[in-house]
Formats: sequence, structure tokens, C-alpha cells
Amino acid sequence: MTSKTFFAAACVLAAAIAPSLASAATTDAMETNVAVVHTSDLNLSTPQGQATLNARIAGAVNRVCGSATGAISIEERRAIAVCRAKARNTALAVARTREGQVLAQR
Repeated sequence: MTSKTFFAAACVLAAAIAPSLASAATTDAMETNVAVVHTSDLNLSTPQGQATLNARIAGAVNRVCGSATGAISIEERRAIAVCRAKARNTALAVARTREGQVLAQR
């Protein structure tokens, strides 16, 4: 099984390391996938800026972790759910630390 990594650099947000969907023949090699979420154009102190950030994070999480649809195993569904949760939580944690901005938690 491989791992996917979603990380931050400069003015971008990041996410998490989590299992991904991989073929049964895959080795323990690490695969790195990156999704960049730009924030420099957002005012994160406004509800509109936060909503836009949340939408961008959701899109990045989908690209990195995928979605649990179709004929997949319970283990694959669990891996996707873990990836999505870690990715979102990490991205929000990074956003909170950017330039002293604090986002509302849900």
C-alpha cells in the first residue's frame, strides 16, 4: 500500500499522510501527491474568505484522497476516510497559523 502526502509550502495549505487506494500488487513504497491551496487572495477574517478556503480545501482533499464510491473494499473506504479527515484537519491547522489568522472551528 502506498501513502499520499498533501503538504504546505510558502503561501499554500497542506494536508496529511494517509493510506491511499492502491493495487494489491503495490509495495510499501511511498507515493507523494501534492495539492496546492492558494490563500494569498483570501481575507480569512471574513466569512466569505473562510467559505472560499473551505471549498478550496475540500477540492484539494478530493484530488489527493479520492472518494469512497464504487465497488471498493471496507479497508479502502476506511483508508479514504482517514486520509480525508487528516488532510482536512492538517490543512485547517496550517491555515490557522498563517500570518496570525485564526479560523472558526466547526
